Amino acid sequence: MSKAPGILAPWKRAPSISVQKGSQTARHTCLPEAPFRNCLLSVYKANPLTVTHPWAEGLDQVVIHVGALSLKESQELAQHAAEIGADGIAVIAPFFLKPWSKDVLINFLKEVAAAAPALPFYYYHIPALTGVKIRAEELLDGIQDKIPTFQGLKFSDTDLLDFGQCVDQNRQQQFAFLFGVDEQLLSALVMGATGAVGSTYNYLGRKTSQMLEAFERKDFSLALNYQFCIQRFINFVVKLGFGVSQTKAIMTLVSGIPMGPPRLPLQKASREFTDSVEAKLKSLDFLSFTDLKDGDLEAGS
Repeated sequence: MSKAPGILAPWKRAPSISVQKGSQTARHTCLPEAPFRNCLLSVYKANPLTVTHPWAEGLDQVVIHVGALSLKESQELAQHAAEIGADGIAVIAPFFLKPWSKDVLINFLKEVAAAAPALPFYYYHIPALTGVKIRAEELLDGIQDKIPTFQGLKFSDTDLLDFGQCVDQNRQQQFAFLFGVDEQLLSALVMGATGAVGSTYNYLGRKTSQMLEAFERKDFSLALNYQFCIQRFINFVVKLGFGVSQTKAIMTLVSGIPMGPPRLPLQKASREFTDSVEAKLKSLDFLSFTDLKDGDLEAGS
């Protein structure tokens, strides 16, 4: 049974919004975006002073990424997340001194989860960036026996065999399976993804929402056309060179809100990149630049 309605409702409330603190597209050494069940709105924290209780209360759902290279820092961030009323926490594997086995990784995650025992806990699986090659399927086997608050994972990998086995072997657990490879989202939906978290939803939200709606209507041909359109843009920017700097440039272009330069050693995206992206977005009908100039950010979602 498709769980796309759980994705669509948040999209209709807040299309293509992803507030990212301490994430891959923001400013923290722990790169990822935190997942949380059936929602595309994600919030992260890099500094305990960054997120306050009133601010968190103003959002529908708040899942804070608390991963760090230091276990103590992760625990402190987890405790703070609980204090400000977060709805959950997420953790990436430590990636400098890497865990070499499932048991070692689970022991690390267990200690972080124990610092906020009342909060749902999510694991952020992104082996291409962490270098931690422990398969998610293996990690999930028996994980709730060690981490009772475990609720799911964000899967940011192109290994659809691993993802499919995560879903297939945990059907009774009702975990959240949030997919993080934007250009493969439709494939993940077919395999049972319950949600998605990704950086491109900030500016490709309209087409992605249309793809989700077509998938829910079982109009798979139309859904595939939308996915191909999204892939055309992602393929275009990847060939130009695409990362955090370029994401900031695209968000500045789309929203009209200056996102600022990236931190060193990253370099600011070139004007040539921005001009090329603007032309590509227009050619693919992703944005209404007339509406954007009028300050209507939702029109470009």
